Formats: sequence, structure tokens, C-alpha cells
Amino acid sequence: MFVTQKLMIGLTQAFLSYTAAKILDYDETYAVLGGLIPGLSLFLIYTGPLQYEGVLLSFISAGFFSLTTYLISGKEASKGLFTGYSCSLLLESLTFSYLPVFYPFTGFQGLGLFSSFDPLFNLSVIAFCLLVLTGQGLKN
Repeated sequence: MFVTQKLMIGLTQAFLSYTAAKILDYDETYAVLGGLIPGLSLFLIYTGPLQYEGVLLSFISAGFFSLTTYLISGKEASKGLFTGYSCSLLLESLTFSYLPVFYPFTGFQGLGLFSSFDPLFNLSVIAFCLLVLTGQGLKN
């Protein structure tokens, strides 16, 4: 059950990141990658190399990964990755999660509007993204 929930959250983060990049005309591949990086924190905690998930749920990590991408792949890829990362942090801020966005300093408690494991929340975000994407396709 837990794996299914994490896959749903990852799918939601990927859809929102892709949609934002598409609207802003950024690299969608890097946006999806950026949107999925924060979700890797739980996997890295359970497998051992990471002790605290807050490291990946912060603006410092977003900046680090964006700068690394900028140095390796250029400005457009970096903007896409940062957009996706920001979308993921935005989704997390709507949940009950504690977000150390200013890690290593204190963070803040999410708004508590939704549970990140709630299928209705995740499906609603995906449906919204699909509506936006199909609307974008009709304009062109």
C-alpha cells in the first residue's frame, strides 16, 4: 500500500512539474526530474544513505541541483529543473508535512489542507493538469 501511495505522489509531482514547464516553455524533461528529486528522500532514508529527509525538501537543495544542472546542461535545463523542484515543494506545502525549506534552519509546518496520501487530492491535481494541458493544446 505504501509503495502505491508513493507512486501516486510521484505521478502527481511529475504531472504538475510537466504542466508548469509546458506553460512557462521550459524543458519538460528536466522539470519532471526536478519534481521527482524531493520524493527520493524517503527512498534514500529507507535504503540508508540519507538520515534526514529535510535535506532534499529545501530551497538549498533546489539551488544546488539547479546550479549543478546549469553547469552540466545549461540555463534552459536548469530553469526546468528548478521549476519542477519548486512545484514539488509547493505540493508538499499544502499537506500536513513538516517542511524544512530553509534547512539547516527551522522550516514550517505545511498548511494541512490535504494528506499527500489522499488519492482524491492526487487525482484532482492530475485532472487539473490534464485540463490545463488540453486547454493549452487547443490554443495552438
